[in-house]
Amino acid sequence: MSIYSANKTSARLLLDFASAQWGPESNNSTVESQRRFLLAYDLYIKARSYALINKSAFVLSIFAGIMVLVWPSLGVLSEGIGVHYSFIDEAIVQTTVTGLAALTFAIYSHYKKRQMITENMMRHVVYSEETVAVLIESILKEMQRIDTGFGFSEGGESKGHSEHTGH
Repeated sequence: MSIYSANKTSARLLLDFASAQWGPESNNSTVESQRRFLLAYDLYIKARSYALINKSAFVLSIFAGIMVLVWPSLGVLSEGIGVHYSFIDEAIVQTTVTGLAALTFAIYSHYKKRQMITENMMRHVVYSEETVAVLIESILKEMQRIDTGFGFSEGGESKGHSEHTGH
């Protein structure tokens, strides 16, 4: 069975390749190769989680964006059919709809960026000729940085994160 298919995500393709090359059932299975595969698999789990979150947020942001465009017309349309709800014309309701659209887009954007970073780390694991020890050190550092979440200090690191890593 070929690992190459256009109906896969990049992360899935990279994982399938890593499995064929370094997985427990490959002909090349050494402790070093299994550690490389484990690193790729760990990154795949993270990339898949981010993909699920950002796809859900994307669908919600499309719906909310349409509601932002349609909401002002709802008052006029409801009067045209003889039913009018006063809350439709309320500025606070329109502002809330707009705010929800912005929030869902921000969530989508945040997790899409993390998915791309994680997939790029998977590419690094697959394409790099670095030793597994070097890969693990650089990948773990990057994973720690993106797992920190939102940070408001310079450089995107939270103050607590800097104190724990010695930076």
